[in-house]
Amino acid sequence: MKPEDVRGLDHGLYIIIWKSGGSSLAAVGSDWKGDRWFAATNWVDKEVCFDWERVDSVRGIMAG
Repeated sequence: MKPEDVRGLDHGLYIIIWKSGGSSLAAVGSDWKGDRWFAATNWVDKEVCFDWERVDSVRGIMAG
């Protein structure tokens, strides 16, 4: 995703569509600087992630 698209995301639940294929349910929030992070629910060994270059698109489930 483009940085300007990521900055425009509200905190909430999303379906993340991966560039590599497939999708994940994920929470989106922000750190103390306002940078958006995501936490995919099917990642058991990770904390929050800022690697938005791996994301093709998102679809909101509950945002705002």
